[in-house]
Amino acid sequence: MYRLRIILPALLLLFLLPTTLLAAPIGRGDRLQPFTARDMDGKTIDLATAIGKKPIMLVFWASWCPNCKSEVPKVNELVKKFQARGMEFVAVNVGYNDSEGKARRFMDKTGMKYPVIFDKKGTIPRQYGVQGVPTVLVADRKGVVVFKNYGVPKITDEIFKQLNR
Repeated sequence: MYRLRIILPALLLLFLLPTTLLAAPIGRGDRLQPFTARDMDGKTIDLATAIGKKPIMLVFWASWCPNCKSEVPKVNELVKKFQARGMEFVAVNVGYNDSEGKARRFMDKTGMKYPVIFDKKGTIPRQYGVQGVPTVLVADRKGVVVFKNYGVPKITDEIFKQLNR
Protein backbone atom coordinates (compact mmCIF):
# COMPACT_ATOMS: atom_id res chain seq x y z
CA MET A 1 0.00 0.00 0.00
CA TYR A 2 2.88 2.36 0.87
CA ARG A 3 4.47 1.80 -2.57
CA LEU A 4 1.20 2.59 -4.32
CA ARG A 5 0.95 5.92 -2.46
CA ILE A 6 4.42 6.84 -3.74
CA ILE A 7 4.26 5.43 -7.26
CA LEU A 8 0.78 6.67 -8.22
CA PRO A 9 1.50 10.39 -7.58
CA ALA A 10 4.87 10.06 -9.35
CA LEU A 11 3.18 8.60 -12.43
CA LEU A 12 0.50 11.29 -12.40
CA LEU A 13 3.20 13.97 -12.18
CA LEU A 14 4.99 12.52 -15.22
CA PHE A 15 1.80 12.63 -17.26
CA LEU A 16 1.05 16.20 -16.24
CA LEU A 17 4.51 17.68 -16.91
CA PRO A 18 4.82 19.72 -20.10
CA THR A 19 6.38 17.75 -22.91
CA THR A 20 9.15 20.35 -23.29
CA LEU A 21 10.44 19.38 -19.86
CA LEU A 22 10.55 15.72 -20.84
CA ALA A 23 12.02 16.20 -24.31
CA ALA A 24 15.42 14.71 -24.95
CA PRO A 25 18.20 17.17 -25.79
CA ILE A 26 18.76 17.74 -29.49
CA GLY A 27 22.19 16.53 -30.57
CA ARG A 28 24.19 15.26 -33.54
CA GLY A 29 22.05 13.38 -36.02
CA ASP A 30 18.79 14.96 -34.81
CA ARG A 31 16.75 17.42 -36.85
CA LEU A 32 16.50 21.04 -35.83
CA GLN A 33 13.21 21.95 -34.20
CA PRO A 34 11.45 24.97 -35.72
CA PHE A 35 10.57 28.01 -33.65
CA THR A 36 9.29 31.49 -34.32
CA ALA A 37 10.40 34.49 -32.26
CA ARG A 38 11.13 38.20 -32.55
CA ASP A 39 14.75 39.28 -32.56
CA MET A 40 16.06 42.25 -30.58
CA ASP A 41 15.37 44.52 -33.56
CA GLY A 42 11.71 43.44 -33.73
CA LYS A 43 12.05 41.25 -36.82
CA THR A 44 10.35 37.87 -36.86
CA ILE A 45 12.63 34.87 -37.14
CA ASP A 46 10.88 31.71 -38.33
CA LEU A 47 13.44 28.92 -38.31
CA ALA A 48 11.04 26.69 -40.28
CA THR A 49 11.72 28.85 -43.36
CA ALA A 50 15.43 27.92 -43.26
CA ILE A 51 15.34 24.30 -42.07
CA GLY A 52 15.78 22.02 -45.06
CA LYS A 53 16.92 24.88 -47.30
CA LYS A 54 20.26 26.14 -45.92
CA PRO A 55 22.88 25.42 -43.27
CA ILE A 56 22.06 26.96 -39.88
CA MET A 57 24.12 27.93 -36.85
CA LEU A 58 22.36 28.50 -33.53
CA VAL A 59 24.32 30.15 -30.74
CA PHE A 60 22.87 30.01 -27.21
CA TRP A 61 24.44 32.61 -24.92
CA ALA A 62 24.06 34.97 -21.93
CA SER A 63 25.52 38.40 -21.23
CA TRP A 64 27.15 37.19 -17.98
CA CYS A 65 29.03 34.38 -19.76
CA PRO A 66 32.75 35.22 -20.29
CA ASN A 67 33.19 32.46 -22.88
CA CYS A 68 30.22 33.81 -24.85
CA LYS A 69 32.10 37.09 -25.24
CA SER A 70 35.15 35.34 -26.73
CA GLU A 71 32.99 33.37 -29.19
CA VAL A 72 31.35 36.43 -30.82
CA PRO A 73 34.35 37.37 -33.02
CA LYS A 74 34.54 33.76 -34.25
CA VAL A 75 30.86 33.76 -35.19
CA ASN A 76 31.22 37.20 -36.78
CA GLU A 77 34.00 35.82 -39.02
CA LEU A 78 31.77 32.94 -40.11
CA VAL A 79 28.90 35.36 -40.77
CA LYS A 80 31.21 37.49 -42.90
CA LYS A 81 32.37 34.47 -44.88
CA PHE A 82 29.24 32.32 -45.21
CA GLN A 83 26.06 34.36 -44.69
CA ALA A 84 26.11 35.77 -48.22
CA ARG A 85 26.61 32.20 -49.46
CA GLY A 86 23.38 31.10 -47.81
CA MET A 87 24.13 30.10 -44.22
CA GLU A 88 21.68 31.24 -41.54
CA PHE A 89 22.95 32.50 -38.16
CA VAL A 90 20.73 33.02 -35.11
CA ALA A 91 21.74 33.75 -31.53
CA VAL A 92 19.41 33.00 -28.63
CA ASN A 93 19.97 34.66 -25.29
CA VAL A 94 18.83 32.02 -22.79
CA GLY A 95 17.13 34.62 -20.58
CA TYR A 96 18.34 33.03 -17.36
CA ASN A 97 19.62 35.66 -14.91
CA ASP A 98 19.73 38.20 -17.75
CA SER A 99 17.77 41.17 -19.03
CA GLU A 100 17.12 42.71 -22.42
CA GLY A 101 19.17 45.75 -21.41
CA LYS A 102 22.19 43.65 -20.45
CA ALA A 103 21.80 41.61 -23.63
CA ARG A 104 21.66 44.79 -25.76
CA ARG A 105 24.79 46.21 -24.09
CA PHE A 106 26.60 42.90 -24.65
CA MET A 107 25.56 42.92 -28.33
CA ASP A 108 26.76 46.50 -28.79
CA LYS A 109 30.02 45.96 -26.91
CA THR A 110 30.94 42.75 -28.75
CA GLY A 111 29.66 43.88 -32.16
CA MET A 112 27.40 40.89 -32.86
CA LYS A 113 26.68 40.80 -36.61
CA TYR A 114 23.80 38.30 -36.56
CA PRO A 115 20.19 38.31 -35.31
CA VAL A 116 19.63 37.86 -31.59
CA ILE A 117 16.53 36.58 -29.84
CA PHE A 118 16.07 37.40 -26.16
CA ASP A 119 14.16 34.39 -24.83
CA LYS A 120 12.92 35.73 -21.50
CA LYS A 121 11.12 32.48 -20.63
CA GLY A 122 13.90 30.17 -21.85
CA THR A 123 11.51 28.26 -24.11
CA ILE A 124 13.92 27.73 -27.01
CA PRO A 125 16.87 26.59 -24.85
CA ARG A 126 14.55 24.08 -23.13
CA GLN A 127 13.28 22.91 -26.53
CA TYR A 128 16.89 22.24 -27.56
CA GLY A 129 18.03 20.80 -24.23
CA VAL A 130 20.68 23.48 -23.72
CA GLN A 131 22.46 22.94 -20.42
CA GLY A 132 25.22 25.56 -20.57
CA VAL A 133 26.40 28.58 -22.49
CA PRO A 134 27.75 29.10 -24.98
CA THR A 135 26.17 26.16 -26.76
CA VAL A 136 26.55 26.12 -30.54
CA LEU A 137 24.60 23.92 -32.94
CA VAL A 138 25.31 23.65 -36.65
CA ALA A 139 22.88 21.91 -38.97
CA ASP A 140 23.35 21.02 -42.61
CA ARG A 141 21.05 22.11 -45.42
CA LYS A 142 18.69 19.22 -44.63
CA GLY A 143 18.26 20.43 -41.04
CA VAL A 144 20.30 17.63 -39.45
CA VAL A 145 22.56 18.67 -36.56
CA VAL A 146 26.18 17.92 -37.43
CA PHE A 147 27.79 19.82 -34.53
CA LYS A 148 26.79 20.60 -30.94
CA ASN A 149 29.32 21.80 -28.41
CA TYR A 150 30.31 24.66 -26.10
CA GLY A 151 32.25 26.64 -28.69
CA VAL A 152 32.25 27.75 -32.29
CA PRO A 153 33.54 25.15 -34.76
CA LYS A 154 36.02 25.93 -37.50
CA ILE A 155 34.11 25.91 -40.78
CA THR A 156 36.27 25.79 -43.86
CA ASP A 157 35.12 26.08 -47.47
CA GLU A 158 35.21 22.28 -47.69
CA ILE A 159 33.07 21.86 -44.58
CA PHE A 160 30.66 24.49 -45.91
CA LYS A 161 30.31 22.47 -49.13
CA GLN A 162 29.47 19.40 -47.04
CA LEU A 163 26.86 21.39 -45.10
CA ASN A 164 25.19 22.31 -48.39
CA ARG A 165 24.82 18.76 -49.72
